[in-house]
Amino acid sequence: MLAIHLMFYNFCRMHKTLRVTPAMEAGLAHHVWTVEVLVKLTEPKSVLNGLF
Repeated sequence: MLAIHLMFYNFCRMHKTLRVTPAMEAGLAHHVWTVEVLVKLTEPKSVLNGLF
């Protein structure tokens, strides 16, 4: 549960002071992730083949 929260906080949630996500500020992501993408990361690898 904590890992999912941290992923949401860093990759999905836009921050007011940064105006981007922390992951984008750090150069780890180029766009804001959707919650759907975050949930699909918890599924088995075979389901993820078409995602990335």
